[in-house]
Amino acid sequence: MIPDAVVLALGAASPASAQDTQVTLEVAGTDFKGTMPIATGPRPVFDGTLCDAGTNSSTPITALVDASDKFEFNVQSTYDEVLKDFIVTGIDVDEADSTHQWNIYVNDVVITNGGCHTPVAGGDKIKFALESRV
Repeated sequence: MIPDAVVLALGAASPASAQDTQVTLEVAGTDFKGTMPIATGPRPVFDGTLCDAGTNSSTPITALVDASDKFEFNVQSTYDEVLKDFIVTGIDVDEADSTHQWNIYVNDVVITNGGCHTPVAGGDKIKFALESRV
């Protein structure tokens, strides 16, 4: 297990909201893979920090957390004080390590703002991919 990792508590319901956004979430790990439709909205994640891109929007991280609640898989993360955002360190059995990291894509473009700082819109395709570090 990664030190200081925050493990998502399963079963925490996403708050029902008129701002829920329907997106497609793909997880592309080594052993854990799947594509799922998910309704997501701005919400507290992991340690209770509000994840809303600063605009009361859905984000890649809220989509991942909502999917983990609905489909019952674990997500681990650490909070990066410099980025002021969460870094995904594990999804189900697949963990980042010294040679691999979880990258986040929205509509096939890698994000650069962080998973809680990137708003998503209805119909967006979000992908978390375990890839070699560059």
